[in-house]
Amino acid sequence: EYGKQWYQRRVREFQTLQHYFKRINLSMAMEGRAVAPPVRKVIIHPVVLFNIVDSFERRNDNCKRVIGTLMGRYDKGIIYVTESFAVPHQETDEEVCMGMDYAMRISEMQKKVNTNMYTVGWYSSGLQINDYSSLIHSFYKLQLPSPVHLTLDTALKEQKMKINTHITLPIGVKNGTEGCIFTPVPHEIKGSEADQVCLKFFQGLKGTKKTPNFNDPEQIVHSCDDMMKQSNVILGYVKQVSSGEVPMDKEVGRQLMEVVQSIPNLESDTITNMLNSHMQDLLAVEYLTYLTKQQLAIGARINQIL
Repeated sequence: EYGKQWYQRRVREFQTLQHYFKRINLSMAMEGRAVAPPVRKVIIHPVVLFNIVDSFERRNDNCKRVIGTLMGRYDKGIIYVTESFAVPHQETDEEVCMGMDYAMRISEMQKKVNTNMYTVGWYSSGLQINDYSSLIHSFYKLQLPSPVHLTLDTALKEQKMKINTHITLPIGVKNGTEGCIFTPVPHEIKGSEADQVCLKFFQGLKGTKKTPNFNDPEQIVHSCDDMMKQSNVILGYVKQVSSGEVPMDKEVGRQLMEVVQSIPNLESDTITNMLNSHMQDLLAVEYLTYLTKQQLAIGARINQIL
């Protein structure tokens, strides 16, 4: 359906990039960082989703969707997506234009910051996969054998932010027409413990217009309350299993055993002293911070007078 000149331009663009990506793939293979199939699962960091939503909210009025590069690493069939950045592009009914040089330049800068992170795929807002998606995917496939394509429903068509992850598999006839098909792969949103604390904090601000209060003592109290609630839920489950009301689950039992074994065997007085000592250190730091701010304010005031 597209003109012959349009396809010729796309072929020339890919040919000019082929030598560059062969060099990148060779260096990645020598360092043992090349992404190799098969891809069994994709683990997404929450920051990646925030970046996609932010780029969608900041898009130009004439852009129907946003696309970008996914950065991360590959380990034993699992792709870990830890970073992302938007790539400028324009789509019309006749062609698509993408900032390939911009994507390569930002990827190189990201690698300089973190040598263990490299391009693992690309994302787009919306769940639609069209002919342009195949063309963009071909660009990323020049960089690595199995790039992952992440789609995020920013329009909330199903009243939730649906996420899909795909890889491509070749189809066609040998020595004939060849193509590819997008195949879904399982995914999971997973962050560190510190990320979980931040996410819970922001979830508590849902529906309110109050300024966030990052008071450390209050956060410690809230965390202790949440821990007590979760402990009560686990204790209730254990009692139900012991009484025979709920059938036992071996996997849950193993996880509970790991949690119990990870807790240090300390007396309650020792734990109380440790918490009090930590609280005193925290208050001392806050007090010194306050004194430093006051000292700077007084110095600035004196300089204005002089």
